[in-house]
Amino acid sequence: MSGLFSSILDFLGLEAITGVDLLFAGSAIVGTILFIIYFLLVLLGGVADGAMDIIGLDVDLDVGAEGIFHMLTIQGLLSFMMMFGIFGLGVSQSNDNIIYAILAGTTAGVASMWVIGKVFQMMKSLETDGTVKYHQSIGAKGKVYQTIFPGESGQVQVEFTGSLRTVSAVSNDEKEKIETGKFIQVVDHIGETLIVKSISVTDQNLSDAEE
Repeated sequence: MSGLFSSILDFLGLEAITGVDLLFAGSAIVGTILFIIYFLLVLLGGVADGAMDIIGLDVDLDVGAEGIFHMLTIQGLLSFMMMFGIFGLGVSQSNDNIIYAILAGTTAGVASMWVIGKVFQMMKSLETDGTVKYHQSIGAKGKVYQTIFPGESGQVQVEFTGSLRTVSAVSNDEKEKIETGKFIQVVDHIGETLIVKSISVTDQNLSDAEE
């Protein structure tokens, strides 16, 4: 490992550094490599969290969007290591002042933790927003897209959550056949399957007039 570390330092032109600069360099190199690996795993879809669980590493201390601990996640800590090392080494090499270097590295690391925390928080929010909330379809009206036979499922087109969706549906009356083109109203849902009832053209016209 020391040989690999030395090779990386040589490649970066930092073979002559000593003392605290080695700490900065080690933090920057390890943090950057692990952060890139973690981010690639996240892009593969949740693999990173599973990997952390397998090795018994659980540092996700998120206590809410507004809490300070939303920064103390594995990605936050890795970003801190990366930026602490990069900025600390940069300041140390430029003016040879260890105190300034530590302050600069710490400030950059904390700022990086906050930014990364917000980015991952936003990514999770987008995933949540993209989930279809079928309960919001209850009460919505639409048309049968594929005939619903008695005791079987068909498909309906209903607008809810701001989009016109084609969804599997069954009739609330198991003996009823609702043909393609008939108007329906959603009365309930089971998972991703809507439970609908047929309505007359008059009911639909009255609803449109009220809107």
